[in-house]
Amino acid sequence: MFAIGSAMPASDVCRESVETFNKLADRYAAKYFALTQYDRYYAMLADRMPTGGSVIDIACGPGNVAAHLKRVRPDLSVVGIDMAPRMIDEARRRVPDVAFHVADCREMTGVGCGFHGAAFAFGLSYLPDVDARRFFAALRRVLADDAFLLLTCVTGPEGAARYEQSSSGDRVFMVYRSPDAIVELVESHGFSVEFCEQMPSPGNASVATTDLAILAKRVPASAASTSDDEAG
Repeated sequence: MFAIGSAMPASDVCRESVETFNKLADRYAAKYFALTQYDRYYAMLADRMPTGGSVIDIACGPGNVAAHLKRVRPDLSVVGIDMAPRMIDEARRRVPDVAFHVADCREMTGVGCGFHGAAFAFGLSYLPDVDARRFFAALRRVLADDAFLLLTCVTGPEGAARYEQSSSGDRVFMVYRSPDAIVELVESHGFSVEFCEQMPSPGNASVATTDLAILAKRVPASAASTSDDEAG
């Protein structure tokens, strides 16, 4: 869907990417909703949820992760959020038994709190470092202690960031990080990585990449503070 471009960001690149995904929501859903390549990672998150637990699907797109969670664990309460209203429309149509809301992953206001799990499928790839820090701060606010995070992400040369453009001229801003840098980012924001695996991008991806799946557990604030004190 996207080709590599050379333009650099001049404003809120996250917002511009959202506008593109909003415009192309139906095309994106048709291309990726039925994808099963990552189902085994979604199942890892589902397996760690308590009976009747709650999960937030962040940057949910057309509802891929939420659909899988409700299929394998109908007892779970799942909430999906995305900044693109038309993506939320697609998700509501495709996964009617999940509550979907338009919300900014960098703030996550009004979505509730105390979630036992969170999924963030490829959203990090569109967040520059300053927005990634805002996301993780918001994430910790909405998660319960000992909650689990499933994160999937595109990897690439550390520090690479660029616009990628579709055939229609619409563009998204991509941030590429190395697998080690992604793990470090997750751990630096109060999570303990329990599983990490690289895999090739789907066969129908517009640009071939190496993807990363991480399952991490939230370190309770008290434990993180104790660790920091001991390190000091």
